[in-house]
Amino acid sequence: MLSILLITPLLIGVLLPIASTDGAQIRKIALAAPLIQLMFSLWFYKNPPDSIDLSWIPQIGLKFELGLDGISLPVVLLTALLTCLSIAATPADQSRPRLFFPLVLSVNLGLVTAFLAQNGLLFVLAYELILIPTTLLVAIWGDKERAGAATRFLIYGALSGVVLLAVVFSFGWLNPSGLNFSYNSLRDLNLSRGQQRWLLGGVLLAFGLKLPVFPLHGWQPRTYSQSPIPVVMLLSGAVSKMGAYGLIRFGLEFLPDGWLFWSGWIAALGAFSAIYGALNAIAQSDIRKLVAYSSLGHMGLLVLALAAATPLSLQGVVVQMLAHGLIIALLFYLVGLIEIKTKSRNISELSGLLNPQRGLPFTASLLLIGLMAAAGVPGLAGFVAELLIFEGSWTRFPWPTLFCLIASGLT
Repeated sequence: MLSILLITPLLIGVLLPIASTDGAQIRKIALAAPLIQLMFSLWFYKNPPDSIDLSWIPQIGLKFELGLDGISLPVVLLTALLTCLSIAATPADQSRPRLFFPLVLSVNLGLVTAFLAQNGLLFVLAYELILIPTTLLVAIWGDKERAGAATRFLIYGALSGVVLLAVVFSFGWLNPSGLNFSYNSLRDLNLSRGQQRWLLGGVLLAFGLKLPVFPLHGWQPRTYSQSPIPVVMLLSGAVSKMGAYGLIRFGLEFLPDGWLFWSGWIAALGAFSAIYGALNAIAQSDIRKLVAYSSLGHMGLLVLALAAATPLSLQGVVVQMLAHGLIIALLFYLVGLIEIKTKSRNISELSGLLNPQRGLPFTASLLLIGLMAAAGVPGLAGFVAELLIFEGSWTRFPWPTLFCLIASGLT
């Protein structure tokens, strides 16, 4: 049953180019894939499916191992939902729909495969699968500076993938049972503290590029500001969550002693990223870049909570991944609507949006609610996530937590 989550986007994505020539019809067919994923994911919440364990290329330790647990299920649900919203947000007259929608479903397929993977090498393959279709989506349908944004995204993504591949192969070489990349085997590795510290450096680099965090964020502001709105909704809401998910799996789960050794520096990095993102967001005149830097700041909160690694802060990580994914997708969608209506992204030219006569009162009201949710205003999703993170992190890292509180107030 678990394979239905992968078969659906794969099958529909392959059939889309020959299914129809009408863009609106293609969009409806494409929307069926994430809707089916969403329904099955919700069903799996009450009825956990059996894991899948199939031999693929045993000579290199690659097996088709899939499983669902309390960490992967929430992000699979988030991915399916955001893919639905991304496709629904795509204009009916989208150019080259027979290429656009299969690429979107390819990103979805890579994400879901990575989140379900129970084999390190399979995770790397899925991780890399996302890179090419996302780069093409930015390069073909992005704004005026799309070529530079796509190139930068490709370079940073490729570097992340190469580092992650080296880390995973290092796990295999250090495994007494040979090239066995099964998560069960990696959990049981008896690595020395020194080995864990060095391996964790690679894990932090690989997934820090994907989140991203300062100073590994060079691709993010330009890519988010140049991508088409449906793509940036998926990119900021779901693809970035692979970074947090990877830190949990490959850092906390497989390298606990190394994580404990570096946790103070990781917390400081998270706090610095939060302050850096908040201050840069305040300084922006482009509303898309404002949202992009705000997102960077919230990734700093995730890193802080992961560094603390208390039961409460880890609950906050899961809630923050869900809350941030939904909030950031909403913000980028609303910013896109405002950009289409006003033909401007300059904040100084967007005054009066709440004016019922000459503005966009409903859109601007939703944007205000989204910004309040991102800021952690009580009663909204962001508040729950930040409360868990700050409560769970304060006992271990009070000063980084205090700086993150200040950053949250600034945003």
